[in-house]
Amino acid sequence: MLNLKEAIKKSLRFLLFDNSCTSCHNTLDREGFICSKCLENLKREAYLKNKENFFYVFIYEKAVRQIIADYKLRNRKDLAKDLAYLIQKPFFQLLEREKIDIVIPVPISDERMLERGFNQIEYLLELLSVNYKKIQRIKDTKHMYSLKDVKKRAKNVKNVFKNKLNLTDKNVLIVDDVVTSGATIRSISEELEKTNENINIKVFSIAMARHFINN
Repeated sequence: MLNLKEAIKKSLRFLLFDNSCTSCHNTLDREGFICSKCLENLKREAYLKNKENFFYVFIYEKAVRQIIADYKLRNRKDLAKDLAYLIQKPFFQLLEREKIDIVIPVPISDERMLERGFNQIEYLLELLSVNYKKIQRIKDTKHMYSLKDVKKRAKNVKNVFKNKLNLTDKNVLIVDDVVTSGATIRSISEELEKTNENINIKVFSIAMARHFINN
């Protein structure tokens, strides 16, 4: 029965998607959605980088942009396995280096949950066997990528999050897939700092926009 299920799953995958690498679009030579060559190239780039308290693995360009889009927007949920493989070492280095007490994934709205069926960061953390605590997202918002203006992005996520966790004297890591303007992270940080004293906040993302790094 298991073999039959796997065969059906594979057949549906090839029916819904072409059998091509998310990154280079050549024919896949392995299970998953990234070919061996692209995975090897990405692995060489997969080390911990930072801009002040913002830590990241990749620059949000080209192949990485496509992989993240396919993962959370195009029903290629299994890409999480390759992403977990790529970020595992730098992520755990950060946890140890910064003596992180609590990991908090950026919550998605109810609307996004209905669209995707999962929170892309929570699922990734679960694959990495990382315990995390959740805060609430109390408002639906526009897609951040649809807003080019920094002020509009900040307004879009203002007063969107609600925290009930006791984080006083804790080292907290906020985890997101991409940091572009930093508006979502700043909104969450403001909420966490409202009722918690001596909270030390760091940020980890799979990728970071080059313009954010250069600012």
